[in-house]
Amino acid sequence: MRKITSFVFTFFLLSFNFFAVSTESVDQSVKEYRKAVEAFDEQDYGKALKYSENAILYRSQQIEKQIDVLKKSLSSKKVQMAGDSISSILKILESRKEKETISIINSYLKKKGNDYFNNSLQNLLDYMNASKVYPEAHKIIGDIYKLEGEYTFAEQYYNLALENSAVLDIPDEKYEILYMLADISRLKNDKEKMEIRLLNILTEDKNFKDRALKSAMRFVLESEKDDSMAKFFNLYRADSYNSIDAYNQLAKYYYDEGALDKAIDFASLSVITSLTKTIEILQFRNSEYSYKDLETFFQEVSFYNDIIEWGNKYGVWQSFNIFALYAEKAGYKKFSRNLLKVLVQYMPDEYWQKNAVLIMSQID
Repeated sequence: MRKITSFVFTFFLLSFNFFAVSTESVDQSVKEYRKAVEAFDEQDYGKALKYSENAILYRSQQIEKQIDVLKKSLSSKKVQMAGDSISSILKILESRKEKETISIINSYLKKKGNDYFNNSLQNLLDYMNASKVYPEAHKIIGDIYKLEGEYTFAEQYYNLALENSAVLDIPDEKYEILYMLADISRLKNDKEKMEIRLLNILTEDKNFKDRALKSAMRFVLESEKDDSMAKFFNLYRADSYNSIDAYNQLAKYYYDEGALDKAIDFASLSVITSLTKTIEILQFRNSEYSYKDLETFFQEVSFYNDIIEWGNKYGVWQSFNIFALYAEKAGYKKFSRNLLKVLVQYMPDEYWQKNAVLIMSQID
């Protein structure tokens, strides 16, 4: 039942299991967290809550102990003389055979990479202090409260997870938390807050901020030339994959509110981002594939049932139909009809192919 963030589907298609972690050095907090995930997936929410709380407690205790070990080693005058340099401190610790301290430092360097701490032990200690929390476990607790309709408590735990998103083991899980908060606003029928929260997902989205891109796409739409549809899908690409669901939701929100210009902008971003990601997946499957036109793109997709299913799960095929509908409503009739002709004939998913037929019949 747990929704995976949009970006993670890449790993799904590459058969990469992001929960696959080496069994060595797995601490108790991680074990409890894994139990929480399993219990949640089995819909045993009582156990999931218990294991999540255990994970939070064990994580805090574990890191407190690690910090104590480091501080004892750092109290040595010889170590203090090395200053803040991790590399210099490690050399002294190695000469003193302080294996436990070395192991702790190296575990964080391995986890985050040497560059992350800028060779500063103080930066590493700051990260350790921040890591006493367990945002993944807080998120599961939020998920449980959300399912039970306890939205206020769910928001509290999601916000707590969000505040500590810098120490998420999978950084992109931050987007899943943001989507959950937006969904709570939708469930509470607070449309204004939902809009704000969906827009918050896009704060680091370079494509959303790219006014030139949106202006250029609109220019092609407005040209209403015979080749404008083909030109649109040949020219534009976008790679903010975590934003696809937000684009779709905001497009619908603004369409329902009668703000067609905004709806078109978000529908455009959604469809070109979905196209870009799907092309990337196809090229991984078939190294000889390159985009030629929308017709052959859909034909290539039709060879892979799992890609079709993935496209359904993440609203990829729906985004093409919505884009065609919104384009027609905005007055880009030639563009819309040319797109619908392709969707009616080549859409790889039967449901959305029939939906395209219905849209075309309604606008004829």
